[in-house]
Formats: sequence, C-alpha cells, structure tokens
Amino acid sequence: MALKKIEKIIKTEGRPDIVIRLARVQDMRRIQMLYAEIYGGSYSVPIVTDKEKMRSAIEHDDYYWIVAECQDRVVGSLVYALDLTYRNSKAFGAVVSQEYRKLDLAFTMMKLVLEDITANKDLVDLVYATTRTANYAPQKLTESLGFIKLGIFPNTHKVQDNETHCLTAYLTEGALQRRRHKPRIIPEIVPFYEIVRRQVDLDKPQVKDVTGEYSDHARKIPLLNFEAITAPEFIKHRYKKIKQTSFFEHTVMPFHEPNLLLITPDQGTEVYMTYNAKDKYSVVVAGMTDEKSFAVVLESIARKVSELGMAYVEVIIDAYSPAIQRDALDARYIPSAYFPCAKRMGGKRYDCVIFSRTFEVLDFRNVKIISLYKNFLREYLKLWRENYIELVFKTEQK
Repeated sequence: MALKKIEKIIKTEGRPDIVIRLARVQDMRRIQMLYAEIYGGSYSVPIVTDKEKMRSAIEHDDYYWIVAECQDRVVGSLVYALDLTYRNSKAFGAVVSQEYRKLDLAFTMMKLVLEDITANKDLVDLVYATTRTANYAPQKLTESLGFIKLGIFPNTHKVQDNETHCLTAYLTEGALQRRRHKPRIIPEIVPFYEIVRRQVDLDKPQVKDVTGEYSDHARKIPLLNFEAITAPEFIKHRYKKIKQTSFFEHTVMPFHEPNLLLITPDQGTEVYMTYNAKDKYSVVVAGMTDEKSFAVVLESIARKVSELGMAYVEVIIDAYSPAIQRDALDARYIPSAYFPCAKRMGGKRYDCVIFSRTFEVLDFRNVKIISLYKNFLREYLKLWRENYIELVFKTEQK
C-alpha cells in the first residue's frame, strides 16, 4: 500500500485547534477512555477492548485508524478496515466526545479516509458500514457522504437492550462496472432489491420461485449432531487450510475471523463462525459439508448456537442461487438486506442477500430509523410473520 497520510487541523472559535490524524500506539489508552466515556462498559468490539488487537490494527497497513485530538485528549475515533485482495472496506467504531459533537468531526474523519482509499489511491471498490439506531445521526451521516441504504440487522446485538443496526454502503463506479448482472432471486427478496434499486441503477432481477425439500413444512428439518470447538489458535490454523464446498461456495462474510467451529463427529460438515458471547451475536464465516440440504445445515447451526447462548445468527448468500436462498428461508432465516457488489470473485463482483435468525422476542421500541430503512423493516416483519406465525395456521389447514 502507498504510504498512509491523513492529517487535518480543525480551527474552532474560542477553543484550541483539533488535529485529525492517524492513531499511534501511544494513543491506545486514551482511545479506550473515549469509548468508555460514550458506551460505559457495554462496548463489545474486540479491536477496541483487546489491547493486542488494537495495537495490531494501528500498526497494520490494512487499517486506517483515525483520531481527533485536542490538547493531548482523544475526542474522536474511527476505524476503516481494508481487504486489499477483495477491494472491500468496512468503516466502524465512529465515536466523538459529547462536548465536540457540533463540530462535524465524525463527518470529517469519514470523508478524509473515504476519499483517500477510493478516489486518491483506488484501493477499494466499496466501503460499507453498520449504523446504530439509538438516534438518527449515524444514518444521516453516512447518507450525507453518498452511502446508499441496503437494509437492517434486526435485534443483531444484545447488550443492555436488543439493538437493531442499519446496513449502508458506498459503491464506486468501479464496483458497479464489475458487477455481475441479472441476479436470480426468490420472490421474497424482490421487495428488498427494489428498495435498493430506487437508489442505484440496477437491472431487473430474474425471479425464480423455486421449492425446497422442506418448503411445505410438512415435517421437521432433521438436525446434524454438531460439536462445538472454541480453541482460537486451532480454529485459525484449520480455517486457513479449508476449501469451501457445496452451499458454502455461495456464501461470504467479510472482515470476520472465526473463533467457533461446529463440526459433526464424522467430520463431514465443518462450519466456521464468529461469535461474541457478550452481545450474543454470531455469523457464518465459511464451511464445508457433504450434507445435501442447506436447510438442514442452517437449522442445525441455529439450534447449536442457541444452545451456546447466542440470540442472533446471520448468513450472507449470493443473489444468483435461488435454491440456496429458498433453503435459508425454509430454515426460517429471514432476508433483511440486499447488498450489491458485496462479493468479489476473479474480476467480477456479485450481489448478496443477508439472512438472519433471532432467538428472542423482536423488540423495536427504541429503534429510530429514517424513512427508507423503515421500508426494509416492514418487509422483514412481513416475512417474519409469514414464517413464524401465519405458518402455524397454514399447517393446521392441511
């Protein structure tokens, strides 16, 4: 990577200048104090809570860690993770001290890095972010920078309360030029696609109303007998050697390093996952299997992570595999977001659909979302009701 250099001085009336710059190792303690000021002890992202992970990110070329400093105090922080191989970036962890929030520091920090990694250095094709819904500010911030709205993560984290997050992304012209056209999606995904299509020029999808082995819900989906392994170094070493097979070739999970392995006794199925015991969040990263039904694999994953105390599990599937999408829905993983260009393979970029399953009562009482995200939420709730409530009445009539 070309030498990183980010620096800007913010002149303020009646107070000292604020310097926006790349973070240094000696800032670590002050950065953690800032997150503690905003979140108390509830912040759960390991790169902030784990000093070694923080040190590695600050020193590594695959991260831009930006801070805003005023009189030796860190008053703002933001991280961009970069995957240079797949030309993706993720922006996260944006915080600004309460007394400095009227100075647009978050906007300035976001914009400085966004311009550097896209227009200036052409390092990535897209940048995505998830925004909290405790207030409208993070959603409006990304909107003002040209990010488009892609969907929601309902009840994705359980800290003090259930938290719903929004998904948003900045797509470069390069991303859209490399995009594979004519996604093949099941009818239930079409409304999500159309919400995104209103914001960016996408072609019409091919709608495939396929039926899966368990679509009629006449019998329970059988379970695989998963054992759970949580030895991090063993998982990291084994993960590097696997080649994804079967349904897993159609999945993706950027910027997640697995720390949980679900494996059957005959080793015919291995599922690599990231989970966070603190906020009860889990995602499917990769896997290999000889099982013929993805519905069986996903149902088995859901049952096992629920036993491990998780409240949420997520899988991202490409938008060109309608049979696999149907299996996910049959296993009651509900689509909630459509992500154009999310996956890069060779010189092409592939759209993806985000499916999730929650094990707790849905709670949106404290959610504040701007209008377009409400449309995603309505579509999600419609499908949730059909698959968790109306389904009961349908099976009773048979």
